[in-house]
Amino acid sequence: MGTVDALVRIVVAALLGGAIGFERELRGRAAGLRTHILVCVGAALVMILAGELGQADGPGRALAGIVTGVGFLGAGAIIRTRDIVRGVTTAACVWLVAALGAVVGQGLYVLAAGAGVLAVLVLFLLNRVGRLIPAHTYHTVVVHGAGTEAARLEARCRAQFASARHRVLGVEVRLDRGEGETSLTFYTRTSGEACTARLAEELLALSEVRAVSCG
Repeated sequence: MGTVDALVRIVVAALLGGAIGFERELRGRAAGLRTHILVCVGAALVMILAGELGQADGPGRALAGIVTGVGFLGAGAIIRTRDIVRGVTTAACVWLVAALGAVVGQGLYVLAAGAGVLAVLVLFLLNRVGRLIPAHTYHTVVVHGAGTEAARLEARCRAQFASARHRVLGVEVRLDRGEGETSLTFYTRTSGEACTARLAEELLALSEVRAVSCG
């Protein structure tokens, strides 16, 4: 392979990685423009080098190493806070640009360009479409009530959840005879934007309820 051809592949990899990284940069993600460019260029370089070494299984082994290495990098982009998971799309983008870099490193420009354009369309256009679709959100609501009449308290809470359009998926009951208190943990699901503060206020308005926490 000539030097010019190798440089062209590196530049194409940088452009493809930059296009996807630009969208991540706009979203304020930690893995943004620079990360995606470097991953894509790095994958292309590895594949170019593997081809230059002249080994029959060189590209295949290089590709396996890229997939393994970028897996650790993508996992670092995923952040979980309680029941909220963020960074999955960014991790997928990092994995994708590594694959694009590998494809460009093999000189398959049309395939890489087609996949890159499709990825950019998915990131920009489907993000807007997703906003129009009411998404399901999951919540954990803990209700502390006076007395040990758990069945009555649960029934009244369920009525409040129904009025707030929360579907109860499960409930855990804890009774404390010494303290004279009932604790109910509800696992709920709702469609669209949820106002947990209003739900907490409505539950706290019940005469049997002492405290409410929503998450």
